[in-house]
Amino acid sequence: MCPSCNSNDISRSRKRKLKDSFMRWMGKVAYRCRECQRRFYVNIDVDRRLRRAKEWQRRSAEHINMAQKHDDEQDPLDGYEEDMEA
Repeated sequence: MCPSCNSNDISRSRKRKLKDSFMRWMGKVAYRCRECQRRFYVNIDVDRRLRRAKEWQRRSAEHINMAQKHDDEQDPLDGYEEDMEA
């Protein structure tokens, strides 16, 4: 969550300066808010949890899309009973 605007729309920021390397050594990683564009640092443990949560969301979305695609496909046995009666 962005400390400035409290948005959850954040992403990891690229290393830019020597400060980023130093902060990484101190156990911090740079993030940027997509709403207000503020750059800030989070603890590496928080970074790991954020990345796991994002991966979980991605996999959940893939699973939902696969289920919807499967539901959209026509069942090959549809109409089978009608064919048997004829």
